[in-house]
Amino acid sequence: MHRSANAFDAPTVVDAIARNAGDATVTMLDEDDAGTAISWSAVHQQARRMATVLGAKGIGPNRRVGVLGDTSIDLIAAIQAVWLVGAAVTILPAFAPGAPDEHRRNVAAIIADARLDLVVADGRTAPAAHYVRGRAMTLAALVTAAQTVDPSSPRRIAPASLAVLQYTSGSTRAPRGIAISHAHLAANLTAIGGAVEYGSGTRTDRVLSWLPLYHDLGLICFLVLPMSAGGELVLQSPMAFARRPVSWLEAIAKHRITVSGAPNFAYELMTRVLARGLPLDLSSLRLLISGGEPVHADTMARFTTAARRCGVDPAVVTPAYGLAEATVAVTISLLGAGVSVDEVDALVLESTGRALPAAPGARTRHLVKLGPAVRDTSIRIVDQRTNEPLPERTVGHIEVRGPSVVGKGWLRTGDIGYLTDDRQLIVCGRAKDVLISCGRNIFPQDVEAAAARAPGIRPGRVAAFGIPGDLGDSLVIAAEADGDGTDELRRSIVAAVLDRVGLRPHAVVVVPPGELPRTSSGKLRRAEARRRYAAQALDRSQERTFP
Repeated sequence: MHRSANAFDAPTVVDAIARNAGDATVTMLDEDDAGTAISWSAVHQQARRMATVLGAKGIGPNRRVGVLGDTSIDLIAAIQAVWLVGAAVTILPAFAPGAPDEHRRNVAAIIADARLDLVVADGRTAPAAHYVRGRAMTLAALVTAAQTVDPSSPRRIAPASLAVLQYTSGSTRAPRGIAISHAHLAANLTAIGGAVEYGSGTRTDRVLSWLPLYHDLGLICFLVLPMSAGGELVLQSPMAFARRPVSWLEAIAKHRITVSGAPNFAYELMTRVLARGLPLDLSSLRLLISGGEPVHADTMARFTTAARRCGVDPAVVTPAYGLAEATVAVTISLLGAGVSVDEVDALVLESTGRALPAAPGARTRHLVKLGPAVRDTSIRIVDQRTNEPLPERTVGHIEVRGPSVVGKGWLRTGDIGYLTDDRQLIVCGRAKDVLISCGRNIFPQDVEAAAARAPGIRPGRVAAFGIPGDLGDSLVIAAEADGDGTDELRRSIVAAVLDRVGLRPHAVVVVPPGELPRTSSGKLRRAEARRRYAAQALDRSQERTFP
């Protein structure tokens, strides 16, 4: 069933879901890429019966429900049911990198901070039962109870009421909840839908996602948007992707997907997969979002070159920028523009904060344009000392405001960057992560991208940070790798960083796979790596200092 361009343009997600629950299907893929399809109408009916069960347990307006489990149709219906009774939902991380004990502590901290009235946990997500304390029920029990009750009518929800308590864990702090109202959610869904032309004209999009639902990109862009619009959706488990990444591309080809997306690291993986020469037809794609983490120009260039052999038009790859405090999307690149790069003089950028074209022979930095602000959202760059607005092509703190941004007035994002002459956003890095050495602002992402070029190092497996030195910050690089050939690996890392960044590392630490600290969504925690290094908690037995 085709939906109009403003199918999600409703006061609340509840209004949109009730209005658009039709014959279009959501398909949940299993490990063999076989799918179980069910109509949104059937999902909505199941959710309404689940809402009756939740209501009998005292769940309603001003209540909060945590949902924990792998992606499934039942889990999606449970999320919808929470909204139908007027409550707010928190998606708890079912999987996370690192040790199980750390994951358990992280989930327990979220449950305590969120003051959840109920946790619905899928017992198949081992060991979910160990994470949940207090008032809880299993997803299986909710499904069973819902089979014998009458469906509830959706409640009328005030736009100002809480819709999602979205948790984000930074590099130095405990998990922090972002209170997203129904008004925030509706505004961002409308903005995203307009920017990507979802459901416009006579086209019927078919969306695919393997992203975890506890991540805002997976939840809002790739579940709530098609769910609230009643559009075709195909879902994979995040664990299925982790076990066999090529399954993402195979599902795109098999189901003739038109819209999908992922963070930068996934495109790096797919570049290696495509290098095998797999006979995949990916020509159905019209939109591939790259967001959720910094978008690297080199990665996207290699991916588009490799994917072109499978019928992917480079113009469909669309970088984007967002954050939980803005619901999710802040900028989305113009459709059909592909990955546009701003090539600037690296030394001028680092020493003066101005993004200027490089002179012949100068060291350059290639920065991906992340697009203009989405509908009704404003972006400004302010001076890092005076807080005064800065002109285009001048680096400063990135601030945003708009109807999908939590809080009043301008929100400081924590990122630094600049606006191009045509008001496209470019992010240079996290303000708290920047190293200052010999009068230069060194961005860890540049160092990490250079170090990842060393043989045996994968992107996302390198952390760069600074420690106090005689001339400012001294650069330390920690890299995950197998234990063989570490001396040669260190030399390769030093050579790559010196060549591309122009800075010699003070120390290179080689650690076993999985030792670098990460957030629940897999992002590097550089400040925590710095803390562990200073406390010698990071395995430094293989460290070497370079004079």
